[in-house]
Amino acid sequence: MTVSSHGVSRRIFWVFLFLLCFACSPRHFVSLPARTDTPTRIDGTLEFVGFDDSVVSSIFIEIADTPETQIKGLMGRRSLDPTQGMLFVFESVKPQIFLMKNTRISLDIIFVGENGCVVNIAENTTPMSDKIYRSQGPIKYVVEVTAGFAKHFKIEKGVCIRWRRK
Repeated sequence: MTVSSHGVSRRIFWVFLFLLCFACSPRHFVSLPARTDTPTRIDGTLEFVGFDDSVVSSIFIEIADTPETQIKGLMGRRSLDPTQGMLFVFESVKPQIFLMKNTRISLDIIFVGENGCVVNIAENTTPMSDKIYRSQGPIKYVVEVTAGFAKHFKIEKGVCIRWRRK
């Protein structure tokens, strides 16, 4: 049996097209997080939930719920896998500010109210800067993810989060 080069080329084209579409489509848990240059721990998972209660995106999270972990945040990291983020859980509900002074990677900082819904987002923050990023009102949570995440997954004011520890 002989296979024409036209038939093989056509199959390669369709496989390539399928892989390209799959790679560019929003997805939930794709795989285990890729290794980064700084060890990360996985404390749980977080879902961004759309207005219709559908899951827009899911990430693995490190949870910063002590003053020490909140002060350190993602400082010193050289990279952050796009399937990962950090969830800050504050003891009290109040306005919060974030700095990027010792943070080497650009982030989207998502400020979340006590009801679990996004209040505002500081997108594409400036690494290693003294610029202050503020919540637009009292908040209970902050989610830090790689820069561009919010735009890519259409995370906006009113989208909510659901999270759980491992």
